[in-house]
Amino acid sequence: MTPDSTVPDSATHPAHHDRLRVWRTALAAPGRYIRPWYGAYLLLGIVTAGMVPVLLPLMMVAISHQLSSVAYVMGVFDLGLLTSPLWGMFAERLKLYRSLFFLSFIIAAAAIGVFPLLHTMIGWMIAAFVLGAGSAGAGTLASLFIVDFAPQNEWEPRIGLLQSFNGAGQVVGLLLAAIFAHGQFDDGLWLAAVLLIPALMLGGIGLPIQRKARAADQHPHRMLDVRALAAFPHVNLPAGIGFHMNHFNLRGLRHLPDVIGTPFGRFILSWFMLALGVSGFFTYFPLMLEHGYGVNTHLTSSIYAVGAAIGITLFVLASRLATRFGSGKVYQFGLWLRLAGFVLLLLPYFMPVLPRLTLAIVGFFLIVIAWPLLSVAGTGLAARLATFSEGAAMGLFNASLALATVIGAFASGPIIAALGYRGLAWMGVIGLGLSIVTGLGLGRRQADAPQPAA
Repeated sequence: MTPDSTVPDSATHPAHHDRLRVWRTALAAPGRYIRPWYGAYLLLGIVTAGMVPVLLPLMMVAISHQLSSVAYVMGVFDLGLLTSPLWGMFAERLKLYRSLFFLSFIIAAAAIGVFPLLHTMIGWMIAAFVLGAGSAGAGTLASLFIVDFAPQNEWEPRIGLLQSFNGAGQVVGLLLAAIFAHGQFDDGLWLAAVLLIPALMLGGIGLPIQRKARAADQHPHRMLDVRALAAFPHVNLPAGIGFHMNHFNLRGLRHLPDVIGTPFGRFILSWFMLALGVSGFFTYFPLMLEHGYGVNTHLTSSIYAVGAAIGITLFVLASRLATRFGSGKVYQFGLWLRLAGFVLLLLPYFMPVLPRLTLAIVGFFLIVIAWPLLSVAGTGLAARLATFSEGAAMGLFNASLALATVIGAFASGPIIAALGYRGLAWMGVIGLGLSIVTGLGLGRRQADAPQPAA
């Protein structure tokens, strides 16, 4: 058979036909897969993915009058997220799943509650790291309660529904943030801290108690079908990280030398440049849109909430598009869509007569809704192009995303000090442009190419 260099994913990977199988399974019998403690994850989404990303930067600038404080504090928050592998390691080795799950909510609530009482950079950075660590712990333990306790054939629908709870929480949290975004930052953050108290109570209902044995050679992260899981929304955190809790690990880093010069290596570089380019914007977006374009924070939160709500549906649509046209083409389309958003943010600086407010609203909306396309297609490409195990590939995939976001968050402070808000728009345009160039042709793969090891 003659190899076809343009064969779509559906032909080279039959698993792509099963992307929607998880949704059908979950929706056919939701009561079988939903547990009361999922409500704790919904509340976590309200707080860490909805309220905190909007209110925290606004509060810090209102107190310090220094934009650079946002970059450093949110960068430290991202560093706290990198503790995710430690939470998983301690939970599995010490069998302290429930204790660590509750502890993560407690320290996250405490960190949010003390933020309004702190007025120094050092204090904010410590609280931000603790908040990031608590958020990472809650998300990691939530996934482990499924993959370490539930039957393997129920992992995908359970994790899908769990992540959908978080996505719905983000929408609610953004709407709540809009209420407190006109100066009541302290009240909003204290409400966010209080919301994590019922999360503690909900988190104790229906949690598994008896740990089930698992064969020594079976690691749950390697056994998950990442292509099927890509159909679901992931946790969207303040600096723009799409945090895949169940796959975030560092063991894939040992394969880094092996991927240089390969299509997978080129994809990882493209993914890194994407995250690096947009990280500054997602660190400052409430302030940038308000002070740079006149979009008040109430409207910003509302637009983000609408985009996040639409995004839940777009994750399924993106799966259909990837199945029909291939993950490479969908990935490129998502990059161009996000690039168009950043170009619209740049235009008013070159053509002041253009309607700055309208361009900012449309640009922001395009940037937000592009994420489902990028997440689904990126996950599919990572699994499809890797020449080693999917678990290790996803570890490298997410590690590159997290590293780029941390670097970009810290770098955005000096950039905005030198160039103002337009510097963040340029950062997005340049990062996405490089991502598009390095990602060209990744959708073309020969039908008889070797498949990644299981």
